[in-house]
Amino acid sequence: MQSILNPGGIPFWRNVVFIQWAIQIVSAVVVIAIVSGFIVNVATEIHDRAIPFGFSFLDESAQIPIGESLIDHESSDSYLFGFAVAALNTVKASVFGVILATLLGIVIGVSRLSRNWILSRLALVYIETFRNIPLLIQLLFWFLIVLELPNVREGYIYFDAVYLNNSGLYLPWVSPMGGFWPWAILSFVGIVGAVYAFKYLAKREIETGQPSYPIIAGFAIFFVLTIVGLIIFSPLEIVIPERQEGPFGRLQGGARLTGSFFALLLGLVVYTSAFIAEIVRAGIQSVSRGQTEAARSLGLNTNAGLRYVIFPQAMRVIIPPLISQYLNLTKNSSLAAAIGYPDLVSVTSTMVQIAPAISLIGMVMVTYLAMSLFYSAVGNIYNRLTKYAGVG
Repeated sequence: MQSILNPGGIPFWRNVVFIQWAIQIVSAVVVIAIVSGFIVNVATEIHDRAIPFGFSFLDESAQIPIGESLIDHESSDSYLFGFAVAALNTVKASVFGVILATLLGIVIGVSRLSRNWILSRLALVYIETFRNIPLLIQLLFWFLIVLELPNVREGYIYFDAVYLNNSGLYLPWVSPMGGFWPWAILSFVGIVGAVYAFKYLAKREIETGQPSYPIIAGFAIFFVLTIVGLIIFSPLEIVIPERQEGPFGRLQGGARLTGSFFALLLGLVVYTSAFIAEIVRAGIQSVSRGQTEAARSLGLNTNAGLRYVIFPQAMRVIIPPLISQYLNLTKNSSLAAAIGYPDLVSVTSTMVQIAPAISLIGMVMVTYLAMSLFYSAVGNIYNRLTKYAGVG
């Protein structure tokens, strides 16, 4: 019987499979040893220097005020609750930033390829200007612009419902009143009808070459049924900001984007959209010119050809670097501390003055890692779904 180390008569030192396994095992042992040594050394230093460490403090009252939060927060709340409030603030900036930057980036990227010389050059100036100015400088610029706006009493008013001043942007909002489920069911029917109409009209447009406006029709069906549900069941009340009586004339009601959040959102969206625009442009140009000519030969106009032929193929090229930009936007939101927005970094920087710094910084690292892994997971799922099938 041949030896396990000598399969097929080949000496183990010349066996490719054995060598590969040996290298992987040795590499794993070395990495584990290095990481273990690092952890042991850190633990030893923490113990010897009596550096505060642990998580028992999370249940204690933080006594730290947070100026802006998605959920009600009091300074007497625990460290853990305050950390959760700061994390939600970061998530809010990240989600809104990703959505708005994507939409603006697509518009700028497509405009960059426009045959209109003025539109193309304006898009080029936008891209080259904002992606070459450091984000921190842009955040400070937008924040100073917000601070230079008139005060609450003298601020700008649009349509008697939208207020813009140095304290932020005030918008109408909706508040539930009752009868939610009938409205929700009717809205769900509207979504189903909108999807069906979109698919039917899109197929008809491809087969006949006649413009059918599937996107407009889909949105029209959804909004009509939603508005009908609102009129019949009245589950939501539109709350419009109103100026209160008094020496300061403060605004109450509606939704408020504070000055720091407004400046942060502007900076993140403008900066990231410039990079997304270049990604979109490169993705569209990666599709061969023959695909455009094939779309025209089928009777599709420029917009239909871009939507049904060019963009679905370009998405395979666009998605990987686009996910990287989402990760960058999420991590760049940590610069919010420079303009006073209470995100993870800002709130944690205050907490570490009276709580274990190592523990808090570790929690911040894990939180940012979780958000980044989420975006990566979404991108990987999309890539797997579109690997062998077209998108449309």
